[in-house]
Amino acid sequence: MKTKNCRYTLLCGTLSLCFIGGISPMKAITQPVHSAVEQQTHTVTGTVTDATGPVIGASVIEKGNTTNGTITDLDGKFTLNVAPGATLVISYIGYKTIEIEASKKPLNIVMAEDSKVLNEVVVTALGIKRERKALGYGVDEVKGESLTKAKETNVINSMAGRVPGLVVSQTAGGPSGSTRVILRGSTEMTGNNQPLYVIDGVPLDNTNYGSAGTSGGFDLGDGISSINPDDIENMSVLKGPAASALYGSRASHGVILITTKKANGKEKFSVEYNGTLTFDTQLAKWNDIQQVYGMGSNGTYSIDAISNTNKSWGPKADGSNMLTYFDGVARPYLIIPDNTSGFFQTGLTATNTAIISANSGHTGVRFTYTDMRNKDIVPQSNMSRDIFNLRTNTSLGKVDVDFSANYTREAVKNRPALGDSKSNIGKNLMTLATTYDQEWLKNYQDENGEYSNWNGMDPYNVNPYWDVYKNSNNSKKDQFRLNGKAIWNINKHLKLQGTIGAELNYFIFEDFKAPTTPGYEAGYLQNSNFRNRMYNFELLALYNNTWGDFDFNATLGGNVYKVNNQTTVTTAQDMQIRDVVALMSFNETSLEQNSYRKQINSVYGAVNVGWKHLVYLDATLRGDQSSTLPIGNNVYVYPSFSGSFVFSELLKQSDLMPYGKFRLSWVQVGSDTDPYQLGLVYSKSKFTYPGYTIGYINNSTMPNKNLKPTKTNSFELGLEMKFLKNRIGLDFTYYTQNSKNQIMGMASSWTSGYNYRLINAGEIENKGIEIALNTRPIELKDFSWDLNLNFSKNSNKVKKLVDGMDMFELEKAAWLDVQVAAKVGENFGAIVGPDFKRNENGDILIDPQTGLPQYDKSNHVLGNASWDWTGGLGTTLTYKNLSLSALFDIKVGADLYSMSARASYESGKSKETLAGREEWYRSEEQRQAAGIAKGSPDWTPTGGFIAPGVIDNGDGTYRPNDIYINPEDYWMSVCRNAPSMFIYDNSYIKCREITLSYRVPQSWLKNVVKGLTVSFVARNPFIVWKNIPNIDPDSNYNNTTGMGLEYGSLPSRRSYGFNVNLKF
Repeated sequence: MKTKNCRYTLLCGTLSLCFIGGISPMKAITQPVHSAVEQQTHTVTGTVTDATGPVIGASVIEKGNTTNGTITDLDGKFTLNVAPGATLVISYIGYKTIEIEASKKPLNIVMAEDSKVLNEVVVTALGIKRERKALGYGVDEVKGESLTKAKETNVINSMAGRVPGLVVSQTAGGPSGSTRVILRGSTEMTGNNQPLYVIDGVPLDNTNYGSAGTSGGFDLGDGISSINPDDIENMSVLKGPAASALYGSRASHGVILITTKKANGKEKFSVEYNGTLTFDTQLAKWNDIQQVYGMGSNGTYSIDAISNTNKSWGPKADGSNMLTYFDGVARPYLIIPDNTSGFFQTGLTATNTAIISANSGHTGVRFTYTDMRNKDIVPQSNMSRDIFNLRTNTSLGKVDVDFSANYTREAVKNRPALGDSKSNIGKNLMTLATTYDQEWLKNYQDENGEYSNWNGMDPYNVNPYWDVYKNSNNSKKDQFRLNGKAIWNINKHLKLQGTIGAELNYFIFEDFKAPTTPGYEAGYLQNSNFRNRMYNFELLALYNNTWGDFDFNATLGGNVYKVNNQTTVTTAQDMQIRDVVALMSFNETSLEQNSYRKQINSVYGAVNVGWKHLVYLDATLRGDQSSTLPIGNNVYVYPSFSGSFVFSELLKQSDLMPYGKFRLSWVQVGSDTDPYQLGLVYSKSKFTYPGYTIGYINNSTMPNKNLKPTKTNSFELGLEMKFLKNRIGLDFTYYTQNSKNQIMGMASSWTSGYNYRLINAGEIENKGIEIALNTRPIELKDFSWDLNLNFSKNSNKVKKLVDGMDMFELEKAAWLDVQVAAKVGENFGAIVGPDFKRNENGDILIDPQTGLPQYDKSNHVLGNASWDWTGGLGTTLTYKNLSLSALFDIKVGADLYSMSARASYESGKSKETLAGREEWYRSEEQRQAAGIAKGSPDWTPTGGFIAPGVIDNGDGTYRPNDIYINPEDYWMSVCRNAPSMFIYDNSYIKCREITLSYRVPQSWLKNVVKGLTVSFVARNPFIVWKNIPNIDPDSNYNNTTGMGLEYGSLPSRRSYGFNVNLKF
């Protein structure tokens, strides 16, 4: 009942406000039509410009008669009938207001920027532009021009290090992979915790079609990668719930608003070309390894050179012996330095964009075509992406129409497999024995075209060349995105806005394993077909007015959001026709279909009041009705309140501090869950019985008809100041947000018939600070230096779970019994697993019989995957037409369990495994010379490795361990039982971008070319500092939670190249 009352109150109240302010001006406009004064007016025309060209949308009003006014068109022109001797008032946000006497001659009016509000107009929720000083919450904006030189294949990667509180993590999926973005920590224990992307007012489908979970798999990319950087005008990052409250449950993790470019109103016709060519190489290499001992085990190697190819526990590799390998070639037993990097090639990425823009009267058209081609550093892996974008806008009297259409075609060949996948190239290469050259593996097939047995047909270590040349995977994506917006300007106070958006995605992924592949000896083909459709309908009423010292704005709107996704997976096995990769070539096929449907109906409103440009108060209220929650709990209403106090308005206008503001906000938001959690779902089995279709209940989670939405309460306060003629800007934010009633899938007893039960439980708290400092330390006639710093610190605590439970699994490396979890009292992302047994002093206990450590198999908190703090540094030096820019990304304090590092110890490649080897092998020679059998109690080793720890004397005292053991036995034991040995501080400082640009003087170009800029560009050129050996600290296990685990990650890419921008 309370929900209904809130909704009716919101509807009636906001409509009343609209009509109270709207009816009066309508009468004022219509009354003069019948007045005698009409005959005494005369027409004034003019053009409004600034330093760069026409000012579009500037307000032109007759002074003393606020009902008589107009706005400038796309050419900055206006026409207005005024009384004789009238004075015109021309205003536009960000410019100083001008008063000028009306004249019968055309007026040429040049507006000057107002330094107090320069660059202070930002895009907020629902795409509404507002003055920054009127906002009671923080908004960060990144201009599109900063993303168009050193381009990424996924534009969101370019945001790393630019915005405080925004953490960007690229997966190991390479150029075609997805990107994980987190704003102010994780707020939910399930789901991806990623923000909502909104393109020109319409939400983007950022679906990742495939995830590499605990068993490995492929990262099939995301939706944001299809956005062309050359089409972006700016990105607004709405981090706090107060900033994104009007978007409802979809925006519970924040919003990134992307505004695309329109036709440039200052030019009738223009053509632009922007091209970037980069060469891609490895950023990190697996070359920090021991180079003494070679392939083998226990100090020996097998004669056939097929066993232990991924172990470096053999004898010293001095070249005195020859080994005949699987390909029949005899080679000396020698260390091969950096024996894996040769597998990777120099990649190439070419991006070419052509832009055509035209204006005629009130109509503008902008068309963009982008062709991107990538040849990855992994052989036989490449990607192509073609993006067509059309945006047109026009004014039809009082109606403004804006339409955009976007088509993206993407094709990817041989995406890298991730995690525990048998085809993970990184995992299979990094442990290759120190005396084994990857070059030899190019003989991946025998004379019959079948798999060559190079390592005993190990199914978990497939020849990487076989994987890229015989096995294959291919994907094709067709994405259509259509947006339409119409604005009816009823009068200068009231307008109605309607938006329709549709996004259609068609994605096909085919994964083929050739016959004789270890683990897939009969061949395998899986075809996954995705059909995703998303629709968005929105209607807004926007009202604004001024009464004396008060500014008033009101918004009332409704939204319908629908998703309809269908997936068909066809799996084929037992390949009969081996020359044709198609479903018909297989003897056994099965079909599995799934669907995902969801709808959210919403109504919302906002009221904004300002007084003397000094105090601003905002209030919003939104109600969502979700199809994924049970009736009775599927409607949830949440409010927000915010305010700002612009204290600089009380001071005399001063260059010392021209701007200062204090802001405060409180908000409550809700979020729902995935479809089909409320009842039983029936599906057709992939297996059939002759003449019958087999159906089954497709629920692994017990339905819960009493499920409630997750609720998040947030409080934020901030301080914004500018000093010294705006050369120094400071933005400080403190926030806290608490998420309760988490929707969680808890493990269920097998007797229930379900693996999980869905419940409301748990509480997560995020609190932290964000600081942004933007400065221009030096500003001379021909030289300037800009320096931008940002810092954020977030505490992401798990406050409680369900009664009797203190840990909830988020991700797991099942084969090592290590998991990343939400654990009560710890930061979100605790790394949990077994550990050494220790005494009361913390010393490791050693087994007196074996000399090996003892282990405690219960769960221990070994580390945490949440960052202590993150930051960024951007700097630009400009001298005349030359500029040099650099961007650094800083992350400190998160832990990472590196299974790659663990594998280097287990395989004997780590330098730390050298300790005790020489002594143990000498002891073994002495034992054999004495004729004593291995393991005999009559032999005491004379040397070897002594495991750090103590031995219990049995009387409450301990003695230092003094037992010599085989170092191979020690590291094998530790690698399988003590993950704490391989947990690293994952802190790093990475240079994300460097650009050196030269703008050719216009005098050189004459009138043929309007502009030419040539740039040297680099992306991820180097890592300034890191702790973890051999791998990029951005590495991860898969593309699900992306926290705390890493295994077999391929080297990340560094890119160097050139950019050319040409304008006609």
